[in-house]
Amino acid sequence: SDKREIVLVLRNHFGLVTGMTGDGVNDAAALSAAQVGIAVAGATDAAKNAADLILTEEGLSPIYGAVLESRRIFARIKAYVVYRVAASIILVLTLSIVIFVTSCAVDSLMIIILALLNDVSMIPVAYDNAKATTKPQLPVAKTLVLQSLFYGLVQAGLSLMFIFSMAYSKNDEYALDLYGPNNEGCTGESKAFIWFHLVMVTELMIFSVRAPRFVLLSPPPSMYLAGSVLLTLILGGLIAGFLQTWTVPGGDIGWIILFNIASFLVVDLMKLQFRKMIGEEPGDVILSDDLLTPTTRTETQKTVEKGERYRTHRESIVGEADRCHCVEVKSKSGL
Repeated sequence: SDKREIVLVLRNHFGLVTGMTGDGVNDAAALSAAQVGIAVAGATDAAKNAADLILTEEGLSPIYGAVLESRRIFARIKAYVVYRVAASIILVLTLSIVIFVTSCAVDSLMIIILALLNDVSMIPVAYDNAKATTKPQLPVAKTLVLQSLFYGLVQAGLSLMFIFSMAYSKNDEYALDLYGPNNEGCTGESKAFIWFHLVMVTELMIFSVRAPRFVLLSPPPSMYLAGSVLLTLILGGLIAGFLQTWTVPGGDIGWIILFNIASFLVVDLMKLQFRKMIGEEPGDVILSDDLLTPTTRTETQKTVEKGERYRTHRESIVGEADRCHCVEVKSKSGL
């Protein structure tokens, strides 16, 4: 019972993500109370049943590998959640504002195809080359929503700026006709331009969302994810350029590609400052699964390292609102 009380205090009072290791019947209650209960090799059946993780090798070193793998899995899930919400914001805001201002509506069928391409191309995110970070990533709903809003609003703003700047361009060769003759609706070329731009901005965004640091300095994505995005962009370009009712000139496609690459890098740089502002800096990337070999350290070095661990613990506290999600059920009178 004492072990269980300690686990509950660390978890509920201090807000720490708490793990517990044990092998006996007397550890079962604490293993069950911890967020991550770990039964060591040779543990009793009671301890194994109460634990979330069962070690099959002697010692505690396998825990290190489990922590790294769990951080990789969480990084993939987090990237997809932020990306999915942000992509929806971009599509809804951009298409809605263009329709309200100019009455230029992209065909409903093409919007469905865009969403389908987007969903299918993101399947390889589950196999992405995610890396564990030195700082634990916390499932805090507030920061996930803020990051989604950042990507969605910034990219939607840049998209609208690009579309309307092309519409009011003085160069007739590349100018978009969003209003059409006698304000009767935009041409198929303009619809295709908007459609392909949205395909490209949403596809490229996954590379920024998944990257813990600046995208060019982060571990590269898996070949499956990169290939999926590339094939989707090629298919989108073919649809926009060669569909019978849509004929986007090659020059316009070139402008779309150049603008999206430039805006992608700008937004990725802004991402670093935004994450720092909301306290979502992931820390350095752990490149190897091997445990570090202990080295001889002075007492001063040990004290400094201990202080760093304590600082990381303080930064990794889960807020009270995110520790549990309680639902209060009120009985109705007469029942």
